[in-house]
Amino acid sequence: MSRALLRPVVAVIALSAPFFAQSSGAANVGAKSTLSAALSDGAREKSVTLSGTVSVSGTTITLDDGFSPAGNGGSTTESNVGTFYEFSPVGKKYCVVDATTVAMLSQALYVKSPTKDEINLWYRVTSKDPRYDNIASPNSAQTIAQLFSFTPVGWSRMVTDEGTATLHGVHVIKLKGSSNVFAGGKGFDTETLYVTDTKDPLPFAMSGPAGSSGLLYFTKWGTTTVKIPFTDVNLPK
Repeated sequence: MSRALLRPVVAVIALSAPFFAQSSGAANVGAKSTLSAALSDGAREKSVTLSGTVSVSGTTITLDDGFSPAGNGGSTTESNVGTFYEFSPVGKKYCVVDATTVAMLSQALYVKSPTKDEINLWYRVTSKDPRYDNIASPNSAQTIAQLFSFTPVGWSRMVTDEGTATLHGVHVIKLKGSSNVFAGGKGFDTETLYVTDTKDPLPFAMSGPAGSSGLLYFTKWGTTTVKIPFTDVNLPK
């Protein structure tokens, strides 16, 4: 999943202002077991979509990414700039990308002197390309099992219970922990994970990059599909 534009921005909810009710101070009891159960339930699913809209300094970025057995990826749109797409097949050392504007070719895909003739075309970026790591984040979670794991590409076991909340009418438990999701493949960033307040908790939403506000939502459990476009054209230098 490409995080090239998400690392420096803050996250906000993609849907129009949802009702959000925060309960008062729940004790930090059982936070580790709740997180463990939620990640375990999430890891057993075949696929999931992570989506939302991010905003900082007057710029909004909309993310719509998925994890499936075939691979991971999706679209990232920056307001007044354009959209870029990035898909990475599981177990392969390449990704496939596209950009809708010259600005996105330059800003997100690191093309030095892009032209209009190069937009809206699919390109291949292999691990031999020095831009590959920044575009595809290959050292981050590549599968749903990795995304919801206690590993260097998943989550830290350090977590605290910060009470309960209601998001879009769903009662959830708020857990403050650390995740690699937006860390670029190295280390952990502080994140807040909201899991369903049920017997079998499941990840429902999470905060964005460190210093962000707002949430990204987990949806389309088991029904997310990720289709990897074919191209043998290399991304322009």
